[in-house]
Amino acid sequence: MTEYQVLNLMQVSFIQNAMYFVGMVLMTWLAFRMCNNVRNNPNVNLAGKLFTSIFCVFVAAFMFQVNQIGGAILNSNVALLVDMGAASGDRMAEYLDAPLIVGGPLQSIFVLFVLVFQLALVWVKE
Repeated sequence: MTEYQVLNLMQVSFIQNAMYFVGMVLMTWLAFRMCNNVRNNPNVNLAGKLFTSIFCVFVAAFMFQVNQIGGAILNSNVALLVDMGAASGDRMAEYLDAPLIVGGPLQSIFVLFVLVFQLALVWVKE
């Protein structure tokens, strides 16, 4: 593979990952709507709270996975570029340990924050 082919493959992979990410944003919005409905309904039963909480946990897990796949796309393509001696690989490799990188620790903390926020809406009294 040439450098151009690797970069093109990486961009196509990021497009697919971005489509999944848009889906996860919609699912996160739906989870917040469900949490808000549970919070605003004083007659909600325990099953409603449990199913909403389980849905929120699944959405957070899937969002975490989408972020990790994005990080894996970047890491694997940077490794390919570095192995072939491409200058772009060396430049991109400098950013792999940044906390704001795709699939990095800050994204994971953000997903956890969203999950805790959603669960607090469901279980914490006003």
